[in-house]
This record gives sequence, structure tokens and C-alpha cells, in this order.
Amino acid sequence: MVKLFVEIKYSLKSYFRNKGAVFWTLLFPIVILLLLGFVMGGGSGKYTLYYVDADNTNTSHAILDGLNQTGVIILQDGAGKDLAQQLKDGKIAMYIEIPKGFEQGVGMARATGDNRSVPALQIYYDKTQTSSLALLSIIDNVLNALNLAFAGVNPVVAVSMHDVTTQSISYLAFLLPGIVGMSIMSSAVNGTVGQMAHNRATGVFRKLATTPMSRLGYNAGRIITQTIILMMSTAIALFAGYLAFGVVPNINPMMIVMVIAGGAVFSGLGMIIASFIKDEDTAANAASALTFPLMFVSGSFFPVGQMPWFLQDLAKVSPLTYLNDGLRSSMITGNNDLALSSLLIVGVLGIVLFLVGVVVMKWKED
Repeated sequence: MVKLFVEIKYSLKSYFRNKGAVFWTLLFPIVILLLLGFVMGGGSGKYTLYYVDADNTNTSHAILDGLNQTGVIILQDGAGKDLAQQLKDGKIAMYIEIPKGFEQGVGMARATGDNRSVPALQIYYDKTQTSSLALLSIIDNVLNALNLAFAGVNPVVAVSMHDVTTQSISYLAFLLPGIVGMSIMSSAVNGTVGQMAHNRATGVFRKLATTPMSRLGYNAGRIITQTIILMMSTAIALFAGYLAFGVVPNINPMMIVMVIAGGAVFSGLGMIIASFIKDEDTAANAASALTFPLMFVSGSFFPVGQMPWFLQDLAKVSPLTYLNDGLRSSMITGNNDLALSSLLIVGVLGIVLFLVGVVVMKWKED
């Protein structure tokens, strides 16, 4: 136990002596938070709209084609997805359902002039998201044009609107947990890789090989050290979010455990990188090459559902995606089920990567 505390003390001293590491760990996340918060707080030129086509007929396809041809709506098939929960969690702004029997009802309405036989299109939206207002306007214009094409004068397509707003989730509230997750990944991976590569280059590992310190004890010390640093980084990011934008997240045990589990995942990943790439500069570049793309495909800055399909597939295998989901659910939306399932995934990954890191690290061979 004494050896473990000595290792933690040494690692923390080395960390705070490295001004670059302190900047990238504690201050860089704040720069990203402020930049995206001020610059990207508004809307965008295109909007993603999820749909469920239960009718699957030529008429329902005509509605979807009309929406697609606007050039500003990106349609995503929501079949098999829990769109209601995603809307509640603030991951999407709106989705529509085309009910079964829609085409048959339109045919009867065109023949009789009575649209009461047409099942209404169901639109579910969150009015607190600015993109939902733009989508409502676009959908209204498309449906007006289709009504003229279907019936000439009398509208046959009816719409049933459902405002399912449960709480105001602004972009800034969405962004803050993503910044925390990004900070955890960047700090843990780069900090672990940098420290291990430095220890190898300066002969520290060769000296440790002659002491009673085990690889398990050393790596456990790395995890604890990174956890201390991550707690500081998280506290600074949350305080900056409150000062700059007034975002007040829910600080709870689930969120704290998510931070610890995320630190274990990415510290373990850093151990693996540093074990296979011996050169100090090459290891640092490899860590950056891995973490930088993950920042943008794992839902840190934008909802995964708004990204192209191939990036969504990549997000599914990114540990940062599940860390972001867990942090956002525990801190902002209060979705305890998603927070728990994300924690289980991150926790298992943390244990596996930590053990792999212990196994592949062979300092006696250096």
C-alpha cells in the first residue's frame, strides 16, 4: 500500500510539472466548451428528421419523397428505434409516424371529399429545440403542396401534433457532458501514454523492475492518479459551464462513478498504446490520432443521430459514445435506465482494458 501511494505521489508531481499536460487536461476542454457554446449555439442549414412508415405504400413514399426533395431535410428511418426516448433525452428534435391504412384513407377521401377516413400523420416534437420549429414549417409547406396534388382544393392529409417537451434541454446543456467525456478521454489516454513513454525513455521502468512494485500495482496507481486529475478537470469544466452559460447539471453518485469508469477505460487504452509503441513521440502521436476523431463521432458535440449513417456505425463501437450517453443521462436528462446500461458497458470495458494493459506491459524486457 505504501508503494502504491508513493507511485501516485510521483505521478501527480510529474503531471503538475508538465505545463503542457496541465493545459491540455484542464484548460483545453474549457476552450472547446466556450468556443462551441458561443459559436454553435444556434441552428444549422440542414435538419435530420426521423420517421416511421407503418403504411409503406406509394402514398406514404410520396410524402417522404416530398420531404427529401426540400434539400434541407435529412430523412432517417426510425423503425426499430425508441424514438420517443431519444426525443425525451434531447438526442432528436422531432419524428413523424405515418400510420397503417394511410393510403387507403387518402383514396376514400379523394373519392368522397371527406377526410375523416384518413388516419392523421403523427408528429412528435420538442418545442424547446430550435430545429423543431424549422422542421414544422418545412413539413407544413410540403403537406400543403401534397394536399393540392391529391385533392386540388380540399385537404385530405390531416396532422396530429404532439409536443412532448418534458424539460428544456438546450444545446449548451447537451454540450457540457460531452465536454466532460472528451476531457476524460483526452486526459486519461494522453496522460497515461505520456507518463509511460517518459518512464520508459528515462529508465524508470528498468529501475522499477528491480523493486517489489508489481505491474498490477503500478497500473492501479496510474488509474488512481488519473481519477484524481479527472475529478479536477470535471469540476473545472462544470464550474466554467455554470459561469459562462448558467448550465446547472445534476451532480450525483451515478455521474461520479461514470467519471471513474471512463477514466479506467481510457487509462487502460493508454496503457495498451504505450506498451506496443515504444518511441515517446510516436506513442503521443498515436494517442492523438485515436482520440481526436473520437471527439467528433461519439456524440460529444452533436447528437449521434444527426450524423451520417457510416459515422453512426462508428459511434456504436466507440467507448466515448457510451460514456457521453451515461454522463448526459445522469447529469441532464435523468434517464436512469440509459445511465445504468451505459455504466455497465463502460465498467466492463474499463475492467477488460485495464487487465489487458497489465498483461501487455512488460517493463522487465525494456
